Amino acid sequence: MPRRVYYRISDRADGRFDAVVTIEPDTVVRRDGFESLAELEEWIEGLRVLMAALGAPVAQADGIEPASQPDTQPQGPTSAGRLRTARQ
Repeated sequence: MPRRVYYRISDRADGRFDAVVTIEPDTVVRRDGFESLAELEEWIEGLRVLMAALGAPVAQADGIEPASQPDTQPQGPTSAGRLRTARQ
């Protein structure tokens, strides 16, 4: 059965963007510090291509989160899973 993959975009106070990707059931990958939303969207498009090849479509979980709500911990059912930070 293919896994579902969701991503969230966080808008940081310094003007950069972060991506948090959840691969069901329990893996969370975070990529921090995109210089622009366009750069982040390009990275997400690459993720879509990779995951489509594996039979796991990628969907956006929700809109851009404002900088006033920092995303430091995975939330919901993924909190018991693994958090991985992708390096640039």
